[in-house]
Parts: sequence; C-alpha cells; structure tokens
Amino acid sequence: MDIKDLKGLAVVAVQDGQRLGEVSDVLLSPGDRRVVRLQISSGGLLSGRTTFVEMDAVTSIGPDAAMIPGRDVVRAESDDSNRELLSLREFTSLRVVSDQGRLLGTVAGGEIDTPSGRLTTIEIAPVGLAGLFGRRQSVPIAQVISIGRDVVVVPESAVETDEAGTAETGGAAGR
Repeated sequence: MDIKDLKGLAVVAVQDGQRLGEVSDVLLSPGDRRVVRLQISSGGLLSGRTTFVEMDAVTSIGPDAAMIPGRDVVRAESDDSNRELLSLREFTSLRVVSDQGRLLGTVAGGEIDTPSGRLTTIEIAPVGLAGLFGRRQSVPIAQVISIGRDVVVVPESAVETDEAGTAETGGAAGR
C-alpha cells in the first residue's frame, strides 16, 4: 500500500462500528523502518481533537478504512512520544544521498506492508528535470543503508544513472 494513501482513511472501531475520525498523519520510526503510529483527527475545525493509535493495534487496512478493535486502543496525543518519529511530510522531504556522497533526490513516498506498517520500498524523486516531470525510482527497503532524521542513504548501485552521472529513473527500475 502507498504510504500516502493512509492519510484521509476513516478509522473505525470493529467493536461498535463507530467511526472515530480519520487519519490526519502517519508517524514513522526511522530506525525500525515502519509506520508505528497513526494520528487521528475527529470533530470539526473548532471542536476537533487529535489522538493516536499504535500501528500494532490496527487489525486491518482497506481502501476506505483502518480498522481497530475498539476505542480503548486510542490514546491522547503526546508530543514526547512522537519526538523521535518522522511525520509523513518530514519523511517525504528527506534528501536521498548515495553511499558515495552524491545527492540522488528526495523521498517522494513509499510502500508499506499492511497492517504491520513495515516499509517495503521507498520512492525517490531524482534531482533535475527527471524529478520535475514525475519520474520516480523505487528502491527496496533491504537496499536502504539508513534512514535518519535528515537524509536517507542508499548504495550508489541502487539507482540507475545517466552518462552525466545524474540519477536516472527510466526503464524497468523506474516508474
């Protein structure tokens, strides 16, 4: 599942069939390489409240809703517990650098396994015109060396390059 597709999903309690809100953000643990928490917004602009649910408590994720056992797994928002996590916006703005020190682009998204939340691939938008024209390259998470708060490091061999040495995403490896 595309990680960006989590945002906007309804969050439904299986126990009583109640819609508890919608996913307003996705929080990732860079070290664990997985989505660990879903931020839930409920109510309107003035009376809205923000809570979260641990990804381990999510029983299934479909095209329209994230299912949880009951409202008892929903917790109040805690900034302290989110300090080490990356929001979806932070994750999708990380720069991607090769292990040889070359800027390859930025993280444009990723695929996750559901409902575990484990990243399976990251999608790179290359620097230059290729990135502006929507070209992307998927890199399997097993090839990613590290994901930090500032950059993602991948092996030079994980991306195709053109003759000028810039990241190129055409062909079978890109999409």
